[in-house]
Amino acid sequence: MDKNTYERTRYQNIYRHKKNKNYVVMISSPVKTSISRIDNKKIFDIDTALKVRDNRKLKMQKGIEVAHNEDFDTMWEKYIFSCKNEKRLVYNTIDRKQKLYNKHLKNKIDKKVTKVTKDYLLTFVDDLDTSNKQKNRIIKELHAFFNWCVEKEYILTSPVKGIKYYKVEKTEMKFWTPENLKDFLNTLENDLQSNDMQLLKKAHLIKTLTLIGFSLGDRIGETRALTWNCFDENHFTVKINHSINYDRTSNDFLSSTKNYQSQRDIEITERLIYEIKNYKQFLIDYCYFDVNEDDLIFLNYNSRKPYSDTTLRNHFHDYCKKANVPKIRMYDLRHTYVATMMMEGKELYHISRRLGHSNYNTTVNKYGHLSNQVRKEIAEITDKYI
Repeated sequence: MDKNTYERTRYQNIYRHKKNKNYVVMISSPVKTSISRIDNKKIFDIDTALKVRDNRKLKMQKGIEVAHNEDFDTMWEKYIFSCKNEKRLVYNTIDRKQKLYNKHLKNKIDKKVTKVTKDYLLTFVDDLDTSNKQKNRIIKELHAFFNWCVEKEYILTSPVKGIKYYKVEKTEMKFWTPENLKDFLNTLENDLQSNDMQLLKKAHLIKTLTLIGFSLGDRIGETRALTWNCFDENHFTVKINHSINYDRTSNDFLSSTKNYQSQRDIEITERLIYEIKNYKQFLIDYCYFDVNEDDLIFLNYNSRKPYSDTTLRNHFHDYCKKANVPKIRMYDLRHTYVATMMMEGKELYHISRRLGHSNYNTTVNKYGHLSNQVRKEIAEITDKYI
């Protein structure tokens, strides 16, 4: 029983949903299960709940729905449908879930969701022929799936609860030093003096993307979803409400942010406003594009669609090579922002909201090790003066 969702009542084996206030009855025989509905309606009356608990014959006559008897694969389809249409998760997140399911879970958990136990899952995951890192991803997705089952009251408690993640070595987080960033931007500035229009377009595009990604510390999908009117030059803020839709078959360019907390206003500088306006003026004066305020900043005006992830990535990596700096992902500009702020002595607590993390613990878990690394570097710097 999930104590965060359900509370005990004064009656044995009867629990109450904290939010919805409906009752759930625990049944131990002939099989251990739960009953939350009669004739497909939730139980809100305590007398009805008591009758369900005490009169097995009545349960059979009323046609009570005993939990849910769908198998794992059927429930997964419902879960993905909910992710798309109710939770409205971004395309990349759903795509990642489905790929992991197809590779490791589909047709392999041959049990109904009400029969899946912690011991069963422990054995199942342990027997998978894959790396510990991948096993952790599977556990994480199973956590999300069974928590959804609890939320929908298909089951009362998640069998994944208490399952520990496998030990894996943390991959080194990639980010640029301030010197790397300076070399990268200087290389872009050199190309901005060119007479080659194609080179000018490329340099302006990547410079603007880099400055936004580093200055805001946002996710690359959020950067790509920004429109010109997201920037408020009177209050020096930028509004982040969307992420880019990575589904190339969709006519809708935007999707929701990773979570509700990711919708945020971020303070920005006059310098960044200037750079954004400068790029916009270049598109109007030199490329002769009809730029509207609600256009995406990184819109390919020839196709009237967002620049593809592949195009931006290739351009970005071309300049990594040209500037002779470490090859990082565009997303790593976010890590570069955090590392730089920590080197400047800023606390993670103040950085967390700007990053759009759902809670401070997320920031600590992801970037806490950088704090130790920075402290070590500071300690080593003192050797210069000894």
